Formats: sequence, C-alpha cells, structure tokens
Amino acid sequence: MTWRLLRQNRLALFIFCAVFCLLLSITTLLTTSNLFSQTIRSDGKGYYLYLPAVFIYHDLTMQWTKPLQQADPPGPNGEWYGLTPYTENNYLNKYPIGQAILWTPFFLAAHVLTMLTGQPATGFTVWYQAAIGCAAAVYTALGCVMLYKLLRRQFSVRVSYFTMLTLLLGTNMLSYATYDGSFTHVYSLFLIASVLYVTPLWYKHMTYRTSLLLAVLLALTILVRQTNILIVLAVLLWNITSRAQLRQRIALFWQQRLKLVAMAGIAALLFSPQLLYWKYITGHWLIFSYRGESFNFLHPQLINILFSTDRGALFWAPVLCLALIGLVLVRRYVKEWSIALYVFLPVWLWIMASWHSWQFGASYGHRIFIDIFPLLGLAIAAVYSRARSPVTQKVLLVFVGMCIFANLFLTYQYWIRGLPISETTMQIYLKVWRQGLSALLHNGLTFGLLGLFGLIGLTLMPLTHYALMYKDHKAKSELENSY
Repeated sequence: MTWRLLRQNRLALFIFCAVFCLLLSITTLLTTSNLFSQTIRSDGKGYYLYLPAVFIYHDLTMQWTKPLQQADPPGPNGEWYGLTPYTENNYLNKYPIGQAILWTPFFLAAHVLTMLTGQPATGFTVWYQAAIGCAAAVYTALGCVMLYKLLRRQFSVRVSYFTMLTLLLGTNMLSYATYDGSFTHVYSLFLIASVLYVTPLWYKHMTYRTSLLLAVLLALTILVRQTNILIVLAVLLWNITSRAQLRQRIALFWQQRLKLVAMAGIAALLFSPQLLYWKYITGHWLIFSYRGESFNFLHPQLINILFSTDRGALFWAPVLCLALIGLVLVRRYVKEWSIALYVFLPVWLWIMASWHSWQFGASYGHRIFIDIFPLLGLAIAAVYSRARSPVTQKVLLVFVGMCIFANLFLTYQYWIRGLPISETTMQIYLKVWRQGLSALLHNGLTFGLLGLFGLIGLTLMPLTHYALMYKDHKAKSELENSY
C-alpha cells in the first residue's frame, strides 16, 4: 500500500527520498565521528536479539549470549539487555518481537553481505549495524509520508508538510531516527500513522481486503509495543460525534461481525509467534514479561511526564504546546477525529504516566510521545490551518523556528554527551545552554553542528521550496468550503 501511495503522489515520494537521505546521512556522520560505537545498543539490543537467535544460532533460549554477557556483564538486577534467567537452561526476553519482524528483511540482507565479504557472521558486525541504521531511516521516512498523507485528507499541502517538518525537526524524533534508531518509537510512529490513514478507508468500504490490511497493521503495531493496543480506541471512535452515530456504529459492527471475527483471527495469527515464544520459554501462553516493573495507576506522574526538566515532554519539545492549543480546534478542523482524540489522549497519558519509571529510561526528551505524533500532528495542523492573518503566521514562524533551533542545538549536545541522559535539573539545563552558546560565540559552529545544519539544508530546503510553490487551489477551496 505504501509504495502505491508513493507512486501516486510526487510530493510524498520527494518527502520519502529527502527524509531518508537526511537520516541516513546523519547516521553515517554519527558513526564515522565515533559518537556511538554500535547502532544496536541499549534497549534496541534486546529487541534485536531474536534475529541472531533464529537465523544464526538457532537457539531462542539465548544460551548463546553467555560469552557476550561475560564480556559485557549484566546490571545489578541481573538483566542483560532485557534478558533475565527464567530457568537454569533459558533466558526470558522481556521485549516483544514486533520490531525484529520489521527488521527481518534488513537483517537477512546484512547477513548475505556479511558472508559475501568474509566477515564474521555473529549478528553484530558492521553490516548488521548498518542494516539497523538503514531500517530506522526507511521506517521513519515512511512514517513521515504516512503522516503527511493522513494530514492531507483535511489540510492543504503546506499545512500537512510543515506539520510533518515541525515534528521531525522540533522534537526528539530526529534523534530516535538516527542516534537511537534501534529503539521502537519511530517504528510505532510509522505503524500508527498507517493505521490512522487506513481507518477511514475501512469504514468507507469495509471490504475483506481493507479489513485484512487494517488487521495486519494493528497486529504489527501491538507486536512492536504492547501498550500500542490503545490505538484501537482511536480506530473504534473515528467519526463518532453523537450518541446516534455511536448507536449506528454498534449496529454496523454487528452487521459486519463476520469481518470483525476474521480480522481478530488474522491479528491472533500474526500475534502467535509472540505467544509461542512465551510458551516455549515459560510454559505459559500469556505472561507479563517485565518482571519487577509495574504500573501505579493511583499515582500517575502527569505533571512530571509533561513539564519536568527530567525529560518532561513539553519542557524538552515546547513545540508540542501547539498540540495542546490544537485540541481546542480539532472539533472544527478534523471533527471525525475529535472524540477519538479526546478519549484516547487522557487514557494513554494516564497509563504512560503510571509506569514505575515515568521517564521511560535514559533518553533525550520523553521518547514515548513519538509513538503518538500522528495524533498530535492532527492538532498541530489545526493550529497551522487556523493561523491565517500575517501577524499570527509571523508569530508562529518565530516560535516554531526558535523551537527547532533549540531542539537541534540540544540534540547535538546530547549526541556529543554534553547533555546528561537522565536526571537533568534546571541548573544543568541552563549550564548546557550557557556553555554551548559560549562555545558558539567564541569558536563558531563545530564541524558536527555545522554538518547537521548543512545536511538539513541540503536535503530539506529544496523540498520545502517545492511544497511552498505547490499549486493547491483545488484542495484549498475544498477545505475552505468544509469550514
């Protein structure tokens, strides 16, 4: 489906090519600058372990990792990149297998190249590392395309494009597509954007073909990150704006119950590898694999997850404040998604803020919000579409421009380890700015920061010019009439 959409829309194709080239260039720059030793690391290593276990070592008990654990000992809690001893003869990987499924084509290509070039086929040598970096660039670029296509249904080319660009450059999405490309978040973004794009098509046609596609996308979304099951709320509540429509929706589901059963069967079939893995390791079909970790639903850290200097989402990505404003406007500009947003976001935020580690580990900014950028993008696009006066547009341009500069500056500081990966206080935050700006004033742009801005300009400025010049009279007229 995605490649057919790319062929049909030239701007979407240009978005994919430009974003992919940007991300792959940044990843290459980071790798050659030795800013990180391995693309596959931290949590990403846990998600990745399934692939060498299946295709190289043929051992899902993970006994083959013992030499690796001796060279890189587990932490104080006995966990090694998500692996914990379950019995004397096997380890349980707490991470789900969805991301490994998405990586499989890239892994197999890397495995073939490794054997052809005579390198050790351990699963961790250079071709495997490069493959995961490439996969992050591909899925993020596809995620940007699907986000643009989702927004394009209600908004103009300019609004849709600049909303996508705001999220890419004004948040930690850029870092998780490159520096931390082995984490799950940009993959969730792609899948959730695809689910939201297909949802209106499903309700319009509800053929077996569309139902199959939606079932596959939902199953993969949940396999990548199990809390992504909440996106089903947004799917079920699409275009529900009254009680009468809710009753009609229930009647529709009953009328189409055979398709819904078929969808559930397809989703269960796709989820079966995860169930089989749990059964093989633990003897149980369903388990909670995050042993020793839990939710505290009675004491969610709502203020911290949004505003804390220690990875609060709005503190580290103030451009997301536009999404808060946009929530007031979505009922007018994207009415069919309004109830879905108003129900999904509070439930999702409460659950995420209830996790025992509301920061979700060491990171730049709060990484879990990247997953729901397609939904937040609808709210941001509503703000952009509402800003019609020259004064409002200039204020928005200055605010977003400052947010993007701040994000790129702090992203680079994070990459060069000038910014702590956790427990950042206001004093530390201000110190990073003071030292970083002082270095800029006295020494000018460093090669790395200059390279970052240069790559962004080289890859995205031509695309931005094309989007600005794009003739959108028909779409604009249709949008204005709908308002």
